[in-house]
Amino acid sequence: MQFYQNTWFGDYIHPVCDWDEPGCKIVCNRTSTYETLDKKTFCFSRALKTESYKDKEFFIKLDDDSLVDKKYVLRLMRNNTGSDKPVYISDHTRLRDNGNPDTLDRVLYGNGKFYMFNHVLVDCLNTDFEYNGSRNEDLVFGGMVNSGCGGEQNILFIQEDDDYIWHKKYKNKNKYIDLAFIKNH
Repeated sequence: MQFYQNTWFGDYIHPVCDWDEPGCKIVCNRTSTYETLDKKTFCFSRALKTESYKDKEFFIKLDDDSLVDKKYVLRLMRNNTGSDKPVYISDHTRLRDNGNPDTLDRVLYGNGKFYMFNHVLVDCLNTDFEYNGSRNEDLVFGGMVNSGCGGEQNILFIQEDDDYIWHKKYKNKNKYIDLAFIKNH
């Protein structure tokens, strides 16, 4: 967390943590694993719907091994401020889910390294969304969006520009940083 708190967005970061520690804004559970990240998605989504976040227009979900360009984020905000439609910015994809044919099969959802969305989308998220089995947390978020916001036709999906998002590795001019290097990762 220290790395991100020292970046340009350090003052705006609201980390979702497994346990309460300095700098954590949302604490979800102590037993989070890769297989239970879908439950953490419900936790942070419910937290964003509380009064604590009503004055925020935009939110970014960023993997802990990703970095995003400040000017790019500001441009996305300027271009979408005041939208009366749910805005969902990411590298959207679809996945077959035969175990959930009526809820998650072929739902459009964002790649987990980065997605940005507005408060209109948060307001319509279905945080009581149900499905079978443990699922990819980003797919579940897409299901919450699709289910709660009335389907894809009601949502403004914007394709991210990967020239401004670095995942796992940051390479720019003379800088090269391995964003994923943590010995226990």
